[in-house]
Amino acid sequence: MKAFTTYLVWVVFGTLSAAAQQLPEKGVPELHNYMPSEYGESGKIWDIDSAPNHIVYMASEKGLMEFDGKRWKNFTGSDGFTRSVYVVNDSLIYTGSDLDFGVWNRNEYLDFEYTSLYPFREDLTDISEEFWEIYRVGENMLFVSDYNIYVYGDGNLTKISAPEEFSGSYELNGTLYFADTENGLFRLSDLSLDQIADLPGDSEFEISGMYAHDEGTVVVTYNSGLYLLSSGTLVPLENELSRELEDSMVFSFEPVGENYLAFGTVQRGLFITDVDGRVIHHINRNKGLINNTILSTHFTRAGELWLGLDYGISSVQLHDNLTYVYDYRGDFGTGYAALLFDDQFYLGTNKGLYRSRWDALDNDSDSYSFTLVPGSEGQVWTLDNIDGDLLMGHDRGLFTIRGNSLERVSNEPGYWTLVPYKNVLLGGTYNGINVFERENNSWSFLKKIEQIIGSVNQLIVEYDNVVWVNIPNYGIIRMELDENLFPEKRKIFLDETFSGEDPYLVKSDERILVYTDSFEYSYSSADSSFTEMAIQRQSRLPDGSLSGTFQADQLNSEIEFLPVYNGFALRHNDDNGVASGEEPHEVLYRYMEAYNNRDRMRVMGEEEVPYAFNNIHVEYIVPNKESAMYQYRLGDDSDWSAWSSETEMDLVNMSYGDHRLAVRAVVGNDTTDAAIISFRIKPPWYLTWYAFTAYALLIVGGLYVMYILQYSFLKKQQEVLKKDQRQSLREQAEKHKREILLLEQDRLKSENDELEKQLKNKTIELANKAKENQDTNRILIKVKEKLESAQQKPEITASFWNEIHKLLDSYIHEEDNTFEIQMDELHQEFFQKLKKEYPELSSNELRLCAYLKLGFTSKEIADFSNIKPSSVYINRSRLRKKLNLDVEQDLEAFLSKI
Repeated sequence: MKAFTTYLVWVVFGTLSAAAQQLPEKGVPELHNYMPSEYGESGKIWDIDSAPNHIVYMASEKGLMEFDGKRWKNFTGSDGFTRSVYVVNDSLIYTGSDLDFGVWNRNEYLDFEYTSLYPFREDLTDISEEFWEIYRVGENMLFVSDYNIYVYGDGNLTKISAPEEFSGSYELNGTLYFADTENGLFRLSDLSLDQIADLPGDSEFEISGMYAHDEGTVVVTYNSGLYLLSSGTLVPLENELSRELEDSMVFSFEPVGENYLAFGTVQRGLFITDVDGRVIHHINRNKGLINNTILSTHFTRAGELWLGLDYGISSVQLHDNLTYVYDYRGDFGTGYAALLFDDQFYLGTNKGLYRSRWDALDNDSDSYSFTLVPGSEGQVWTLDNIDGDLLMGHDRGLFTIRGNSLERVSNEPGYWTLVPYKNVLLGGTYNGINVFERENNSWSFLKKIEQIIGSVNQLIVEYDNVVWVNIPNYGIIRMELDENLFPEKRKIFLDETFSGEDPYLVKSDERILVYTDSFEYSYSSADSSFTEMAIQRQSRLPDGSLSGTFQADQLNSEIEFLPVYNGFALRHNDDNGVASGEEPHEVLYRYMEAYNNRDRMRVMGEEEVPYAFNNIHVEYIVPNKESAMYQYRLGDDSDWSAWSSETEMDLVNMSYGDHRLAVRAVVGNDTTDAAIISFRIKPPWYLTWYAFTAYALLIVGGLYVMYILQYSFLKKQQEVLKKDQRQSLREQAEKHKREILLLEQDRLKSENDELEKQLKNKTIELANKAKENQDTNRILIKVKEKLESAQQKPEITASFWNEIHKLLDSYIHEEDNTFEIQMDELHQEFFQKLKKEYPELSSNELRLCAYLKLGFTSKEIADFSNIKPSSVYINRSRLRKKLNLDVEQDLEAFLSKI
């Protein structure tokens, strides 16, 4: 750390106890590696600094880079490679680069804009300045190249030239030191350089850092090891650390809290030591680094050590109490169980049983050394110390560990777990529970517990004779063993009882708990059931933890063993870690945009957003705190959302008006204050003041138009009314005419009916007259017959009788054609129509048609015609045939239509 303000942080928090600043020495602190593809292929990282809010900034070959723990941003400023960065806060940053240095200011959209402060670029001819260091002294910013120091303050720029050429510089306790290639070590005082020591005569003295020691100031060099500055003389330190650093070539250096130092080397990765030179951590490719060349280091207030590598970036979580031992070289595999006994560390893995000295797990060497115990090849499931006997549950059976050898106890395959029960030993296997008893200092098989089948990977003794059994993919069993180890009472809780995956048993404070990946369940003996509860687990599990029943093993009072893939983790239970002087956490808004289905627009708080973009995307974070959980609420009256690890949200289809978004986070056990951002969604265009003005104008115009239209309409209505009146009068006249015509038609119809009635009457009269004539003819015929019979009498002369015969004959035949003539005259039109349609009809058939049309019955027709009624029926049938009538057709109705 180069800034004087950073030095003050260390001073303020230096009162913390040394015990609270002790780094765990076994295993490697958690590493996070970032490949160039993750941060935009920005090239090498030459310098790193961080803001008080924990956002990290880096000087890369392509410009300024920002990382908040989740999102990388790159900003382009000067043309050359960016070599150095100094962060005042997250809105004001200074950088130095090739042939340039300048200042970055954050704009309203949280992006940075660059302004160059270097005015001499065009004046340089012989030298090419690269600005590798930036310092702050009081209100002045100092930009250092190999040849000059540029002091920037109050808008003015002052240049201080190097005595010959600077080979390095560093800040210690607020004082700046410069190493000159020819003239030794200088100290900056009141903007002037004062020589304080000559360079060692036969060494290439390139300064990489300085730190304070009880014996004086220690100078860290690139490839000459450590020197002690005492009484104006630089004296090489002859110790192991100095020799290791000399061979490793120290390119970067950083104090880590009050008691530790970080050395980034070119050849051998990272060394973290205490101030006395004892190596605490040596982290390299064998232990998780991407590569062994460290170009830049920076220790943040949050306790993270950031490393800019030759290829990629790493961060070391020194504030965490978890450390890791990974098998990057393929030496031992994934750790499932561990045991510490007589300073020997036994590690059961998927490849077998390994052992190492406990102190060999200290992270001060290039790699870890594990030795395979002969005959242990295969999967180790459990390691237990039971009454001083070291037992190993293996895929191939149960074994006793005797130093570096094994003694078989059982040939049955697959021992998951071992639990002492009274004076016997219970072993959960791939198929049930085996019981062992101790005889002559060894264990021997006794029996198999009945009624328990399946793969038993957990056994927990609750109390007395109550034992819990976990059988994966089946369920959990609570059983009571009698004195013969028979499970006389069993209570089975199938897997469906518990929500989530991989249920496993835990005994805590005499309670039986079941954990899944989502829930916690507590057993109640009162009602023999489990109750779902909120998860109470506080300890963070390491990355890559094995799921299910593979839980922590307590190695000793201070350290737990945790299984992880391709290695194992150690949790240090004492108050380890580096005091970082960390400020309270806060939620920062990082990005905000409004969008619709087609377009997006950048916005930030206190802005007005067009209604067409009423979907809001917001990003927020507690910088560089992966474990943080977040919740939000919109408006003061709404409820907080559920806790989530998500650091972004979308507010969809927002209503117009003012909105207030609050986001807060929980980090560990601390809840941050809510971060508030306000914004306003503009009303849609149809609800704006100018829209309402337009509406008013439209209404007034509409009323006027309505008035004009109404006037025109009324005028047209009057014309239409007059036209309708005229039309009505015409219609009334037509109606009157129609009424008169109807009356006339009724009169004519009445007259026609009367005429038809008269016709019928006349026909009847005529028929009656014809009948009378017929009757008369019959009388006359009878008279004639009488006379003929009298004529036979001699006394009457023949001439007299002849005259009487002629007279009677004339009367008999005189009226025969009268009836026919009168019938033809009365029904002439009717007969004509019939003759036209049916010319084959005879005169008698025509008269029959006339009778039928007039409605005479067959009897009446027989009387008129002087024939029998049966003859009328025959004549009717003949007539129907000549008229081509069907059986169903009515003859009278047919004739009435003609």
